[in-house]
Amino acid sequence: MAQELDSIENILRDGVSFLSETLGPRNPSHYASLKAAEEWINMQWESQGYEVKRQAFPVDGKECANLEIEIRGRRLPSEIVIVGAQYDSWPETPGANNNAGGVAVLLKLSDMLRGHQPDRTIRLVAFTTQEPPYSNTESMGSLRYAQRCNERGENIRVMLCMDAIGVYRQEPGTQKLPFPFSLFYPDRGNFLGFIADLGSRSVVVMATRGFKKGSSFPIEAGCAPRWVKGVTWSDHFSFWKYGYRAVQITDTGAFRSPSHTSVDDTMDKIDFVALARITIGMYTSVLECASTGGS
Repeated sequence: MAQELDSIENILRDGVSFLSETLGPRNPSHYASLKAAEEWINMQWESQGYEVKRQAFPVDGKECANLEIEIRGRRLPSEIVIVGAQYDSWPETPGANNNAGGVAVLLKLSDMLRGHQPDRTIRLVAFTTQEPPYSNTESMGSLRYAQRCNERGENIRVMLCMDAIGVYRQEPGTQKLPFPFSLFYPDRGNFLGFIADLGSRSVVVMATRGFKKGSSFPIEAGCAPRWVKGVTWSDHFSFWKYGYRAVQITDTGAFRSPSHTSVDDTMDKIDFVALARITIGMYTSVLECASTGGS
């Protein structure tokens, strides 16, 4: 297992380095880097043997695209589990933790899932234009995607959103959370959070149960009304808007890391040993969600 974790850690480190250090800021204002990130993700997936599909749409007069791959379910193929991470970054930031780490894990998950025959269809999606000024607008990649799912009448069983999952601290006072989470959860930033609205509670139970089958990394789960600060701050919210159940998987972002949306969001802030352990947990979490036995 230690050798396997070392291998995963190195792969994750290489991915984060390319996105955050080689490419840097990735958004329509830095369009060349955004397109290079898209092409790199496409190349990674094709090299793993997947057929990559693009959902292209205009943003500020430039073509942007969500990318997806799919592992067809054998028993209930019409029931879909989506695992997503956005590959764009805040303006002017390298976006190492937000969200190169999530993309690196997404790509490693697809590699680990090769050859599987899940009960339900697994779809992995790299979203674009999640960050400001596109959040919660018609230019937001995940909103476009969720809208299309709805228009097609797709049965999205659960959407798992990985956003900022690599910063961990053991010192007291390193975790700040809004009310009511502040009443119940640790003040040490050493855990991965599974956050959802009240309607998605059942899939939080399923996703965390699956995570624990593969990893002993500390996790905390919470469900709260959508008005609670931070609960809607990522691509999962796009799916809630169309009535789908979705979970945000996160280190809590700005509630833990002062570098979250700044030029200091660099890869030296990421705990890659933790991220490797999380990758294995997410692998078993996805399998649990895609299994009819897990439901």
